[in-house]
Amino acid sequence: MANCSWTVLWLVWIALVGVLLFCLRGPLKIVESIENASSYFNNLTPKFYVALTGTSSLVSGIILIFEWWYFKNNAIETSSEDGSDNEDSVESTKSMPECKVWRNPMALLRGSEYARFKKEMNLEPLTYYDMNLSAQDHQTCFTCDEDSGKPDYEIMQVAWRERDSSQRIGAARAALAINPECAPALILLAEEECDTVTEAENMLKKALRATESALAAYSNGPGQISSYGERMGDIFARSSRRRDINMQMYIKRRLAMCARKQGRLREAIKMFKDMSRDGSMGALLNVQENLIEACLEMQAYGDVQALLVRYDGYGAPCSYELREPRSAVLSYTSALLKVRAVAENFRCSVDYSLRRGLSSAEQTAIEALTRAIEFNPHVPLYLLETRSMIMPPEHYLKRGDSEALAYAFFNIQHWKRIDGALQLLNIVWKDFSTRISANNYCYPYSPQLETADRELIPSWYDISVFPKKESTLWSLFQTVGCMLVCAGALMIHHYPSSSSHFANSILLCFVAIGDWFRELFNLWAPTNIISLLASKQVPVTDL
Repeated sequence: MANCSWTVLWLVWIALVGVLLFCLRGPLKIVESIENASSYFNNLTPKFYVALTGTSSLVSGIILIFEWWYFKNNAIETSSEDGSDNEDSVESTKSMPECKVWRNPMALLRGSEYARFKKEMNLEPLTYYDMNLSAQDHQTCFTCDEDSGKPDYEIMQVAWRERDSSQRIGAARAALAINPECAPALILLAEEECDTVTEAENMLKKALRATESALAAYSNGPGQISSYGERMGDIFARSSRRRDINMQMYIKRRLAMCARKQGRLREAIKMFKDMSRDGSMGALLNVQENLIEACLEMQAYGDVQALLVRYDGYGAPCSYELREPRSAVLSYTSALLKVRAVAENFRCSVDYSLRRGLSSAEQTAIEALTRAIEFNPHVPLYLLETRSMIMPPEHYLKRGDSEALAYAFFNIQHWKRIDGALQLLNIVWKDFSTRISANNYCYPYSPQLETADRELIPSWYDISVFPKKESTLWSLFQTVGCMLVCAGALMIHHYPSSSSHFANSILLCFVAIGDWFRELFNLWAPTNIISLLASKQVPVTDL
C-alpha cells in the first residue's frame, strides 16, 4: 500500500511538472533555448570533447580513490587470520533474518496465571494464533501414530485442537476417566485447570510418574527393543517411546519453573542443569534461558558467565562481536554482566560525555549495550518503564516486540537489582539513534516483524514498532508544499507585478476574514468579558 501511494505521488508530481512547463513555455522561451543549445553543440571543436573526456576520467579516478579509502577504513573484515571466511559474522550480518516464530521457554501457566489476568482485567491475554501454535506443538510432542486404537490418546489428539478451554478440560477429564494414568490429559489439566502454581505442580508430578512408569515398561522388554533397534538402527526411533521422552522433558521443565516461581531456586537450578546436559532436547526446549534467569535471581553471576561462554561465546574474540546475537536473553544478559562491573560509576544521572573519559571496562559495557539494542531495540522501552508491560505470549519473534515482552517480564528485576545499570542503559538508549548511524555494522530488520507481532500480541495492546515509519499523509503534505513553493518562486520571478497584486489580494482577503471574526466576536461577546473572566471583579471606570 505504501509503495503504491509513493508511485501515485511520483506520477502526480511528473504530471504537474509537465503541465507547469507547458504553461510557461512562452515566458521561459523553451523552444528558443533548445534551438540555441543545438546550434551551440554543433559549433564545438574536437578539443572540447578531448578536454571533457580527460576531466571526466580525472574525476572518476578521484572518486575511485575515495571509495577505496572508505572501504578500507569502514568495511567489516570478512576473513580470519588464517584466511578462512568467517561465515558466522558475514552471513548473519549481511543476510536478511528469517521471520520465524519461536516457543517462549518462560511461558506462563494458563490456568494459574493467564486466567487470573483475564478474570481481573476482562481481557484476553493470548491470541488465537498464539494458542493455535501451542496446540500444534503439543500435538507434535505428545501424540504419535501408535496412539490409534487407544481411546484415551485419541481423545487427547482432538482435545489439543479445541478452541475453547472448557472443551479441552472436558476432553482431558474424559480421557482420565478411561485411563487415570494418561499423561497428556494430566499435563493439560495442570496447564489450564489448576488455579494455583502448587496445584499445577502436584498435577505435573502425577504426569511425571505416569510417564516414567511408561518408560520403565519399555526397559522391561529388552528383546522387543533390541530387535527394533537392530531393524531401525536407533532405539529412539520408536515413536511412542520418543513421545514419552518428550513429555518427560516437558514435565521436568515445567516442574523446575514451578519450583522457581515458589522460590526454591537451588532445586530449580539443579533440574535445569540436568536437562541442559541432554544436548538435543535441552537445545530444543531452550532450557539455557530458564537456567540463566534462575541463576540471575540467585545472583550467581559466575555461573551465568559460564553459561554465556557455552551458549553465546561470551568473552570470545572478534567473531563474537561481529555476528548477530542468538536471542535477546543472551545479548542483554551479556550486556548486564559487563554493565555490572561499572554500574557504580553511573549511579548519578549524569551524561557520560561530561566526564573526563571512559575506561576500557566502561567502553566494553557501552558497546555490549549498543550491540544488544541493535539486536532488539524494543527491550529498553520496557526496562526503562517508558511503555506499559503486559503478560508475554507463548511464542515470540526474535528481534520483535513479542521477544522484548518475554525478556523484560522476567528480567526487569535483575536490572533494577544492580544500582546504576538502568541509568547507563538510559544514557546509551538516548544516544542510540546517533550511534547506530555512525557504527560500522547494523543487523538488518525483517519487514514482516511488525505484521507477525500483531498476530502474537493481543489486539487491545499497542505494539512497539522499530524503525518508526513516517506518515504517508505527512510526506504527501510536505511534497505538495515544496511543489507549491517552487511554483510560487517561478511565478514571482517571471511575473513580478502580477504576483505582487495576487499576494496583496490574498493578504487583503485574510485581513477581511480576521475583521469579520473580530466583529462577530464583538457582536456576541459582552463588553465586560474581561471582568467576567477575572478571578476578582475588575472595577469599570466611567469615562
